[in-house]
Amino acid sequence: MQDLWELCHQGEGPALFDMDGTLFAGDLGETSFFVLLACELLHKEPQAINASDVTLLEQSKGTGLEHILGSYSSAVRQGLMKEAYAITADYVQTLPYAKVLSACIRCFEAFGDNSCSFLFDGVKHSLFVKKEQHMLAFLQACLHAKKAVFLVSASPLQVVIAFCEMFALSGITPIAADTRHELPYGPGKVERLAQAGVLAAHIAFGNSIGDREMLQLARFGVLRNPGDDTVLRTLAQEKAWMIVD
Repeated sequence: MQDLWELCHQGEGPALFDMDGTLFAGDLGETSFFVLLACELLHKEPQAINASDVTLLEQSKGTGLEHILGSYSSAVRQGLMKEAYAITADYVQTLPYAKVLSACIRCFEAFGDNSCSFLFDGVKHSLFVKKEQHMLAFLQACLHAKKAVFLVSASPLQVVIAFCEMFALSGITPIAADTRHELPYGPGKVERLAQAGVLAAHIAFGNSIGDREMLQLARFGVLRNPGDDTVLRTLAQEKAWMIVD
């Protein structure tokens, strides 16, 4: 672990970070999406949404949310995560930033120690986000070393900006789903970074197969919590990536 701290503080070139599942446990983009859908269904503000409210999304057939949830569930069922992320971005971009920020705050308050789930069209959707200070500390170390830091996420741009505001993270360049550019997932992360002038990096942090190309862009790749995913662990071994569980 000491080697990783040194890598964050030393070396030339940008530092690249995925967000969901890397800087914290869970998925803020997905969880905030469901919280915001529950707000629309129940005509509540984000700070009032709890787990029992979210489970009512199971009963949203026949409402204006049926198409959104149906399309999202279908994409997840087929493993089309790029399409699923695009659906969340399309929806969130229509909402005021203040409401998105409030939803993101609520996610960490209500779905950290007590995650919940609901079923829609036979697909189980989970809500879970939990702060992990040691991962945020790696990000802060790169910022303190005056590296150019990029937060590259397939979550909606407003969610990524809200995350930075919540944890007082300044000096970061967010690259996220904004409906106008290539979705930053898989090869799309490298494409969006290239558009920002980043063709190589000192260090990159990710947690899923969607971060593979971004990790390969860096001299040092760090894979966060691959669990029992033998494909990711084998890839990490082949690429000499560090693993942080």
